[in-house]
Amino acid sequence: MVILPMIPGLLLFTSTEVCPSLLYALGNLVIGTPASYEAALEPFNPDEDMKEATRQLKKLIDTLSPKAKDSVLNLMGKIVQSPECA
Repeated sequence: MVILPMIPGLLLFTSTEVCPSLLYALGNLVIGTPASYEAALEPFNPDEDMKEATRQLKKLIDTLSPKAKDSVLNLMGKIVQSPECA
């Protein structure tokens, strides 16, 4: 098991089989800024439709309360640590 620093202030435990770039993007989706989220997706060369869709998704996520965002991150941590992801 590896401790992967995702974005400032966030540590997510993960197996080495989980793509670090995916976890970085998901972390930015939940607690990053719109700009940091878009930057995390840029290496994957999203087309304009994908960019617009992810902007809309980020706007929806940003309406969640801080407690809800923490719960989402905790669930993500439980998922990657679960036997199903081992």
